[in-house]
Amino acid sequence: MKAFTEIKNFLTGNKAKEEESKILTPEIFKRKQMYETVMNTRHFVGVKEFCFIPLELLEIDDSYQRLNCINKEKIYSLVNHFDQNKCDPIQVSPHPETYTFAVTNGVHRMMCAQIRKESGIEACIMTGLSSDPEQRRIQEAALFATQTDQVDNLSASQKHNANVVRGIKKYVVLDECIKGRKLVVDCKLIRNLPKEKQDEMADYRVLTGYTAALATAGLVDGKAILTNILDIIEKSAWRNSACGYSVDVIRTLQSILIMHNNDNKIINAIIDYFVHIEPKEFMAQAYAAYPSRTQKERLCILLEKEIAERTGEKPMYTGGDMRLVNSSNNFTRGKNKKEVA
Repeated sequence: MKAFTEIKNFLTGNKAKEEESKILTPEIFKRKQMYETVMNTRHFVGVKEFCFIPLELLEIDDSYQRLNCINKEKIYSLVNHFDQNKCDPIQVSPHPETYTFAVTNGVHRMMCAQIRKESGIEACIMTGLSSDPEQRRIQEAALFATQTDQVDNLSASQKHNANVVRGIKKYVVLDECIKGRKLVVDCKLIRNLPKEKQDEMADYRVLTGYTAALATAGLVDGKAILTNILDIIEKSAWRNSACGYSVDVIRTLQSILIMHNNDNKIINAIIDYFVHIEPKEFMAQAYAAYPSRTQKERLCILLEKEIAERTGEKPMYTGGDMRLVNSSNNFTRGKNKKEVA
């Protein structure tokens, strides 16, 4: 069991005393008084018990906690970006025999409070635990191990609307690009609707490559590039295919359009190729032709080859680091502009 002083030593890198004194000191009487004050001033909200606990009454049971492998960077990130509204009360288990509280959930928040030199922290007291210390320790371990089992963490797409409201540019751009296209950013947006509403949205599709689309929207010319990507998918009738809006498709189109400076001639060549095949067939052909390449490479190599056949131009990309191709291409375009000027 790690007490308050030992936890401070862990954070600061100071060595703790090898063995604590077993002599009874006045400190235990002070702790008893503080413990009783906390228990006598707790507030009841429904079936929950809340209190404010002085930090010196908190301890961590390292037999089940993760103190030795905890991420210190995460703790200091919490300190540097501290927002009280984001911090729930920590969860603690009362230990009346030692006049302390064991933290079962909220070690990062507790350590953050120590670094911020807070006098104490808000806590929710776990109830219904055994009075037997060993049985209670097992129950605490179970609470610690299962604390996130029923938590439904937000996905990137589920944060979309909130980030649009916040005005974050790439989310706003993506939102503008998908408007009027009968696209949703998360499958649950349709799945959780009443049956009648689902029927009304039968022709809507899910933007399964949301993260790739968001990355495209964040580019300098993101809106123009993403608009053309979505146009290509629609005009090729890929919107009705299972992989039509996948990460692989969007990421490949993004790479090719950036390489070719979003050229309409290239866009038309891609549509002319895509309209005759399905996304899965495109991916299968790429794998068959270039099995030793990465997925991104093989898809871009194949698409470049098909574009070259339709435009009569030499492929710009035949494999390797695409950033080198784009860098060279940008230099050439800049040089030409300078010559024209």
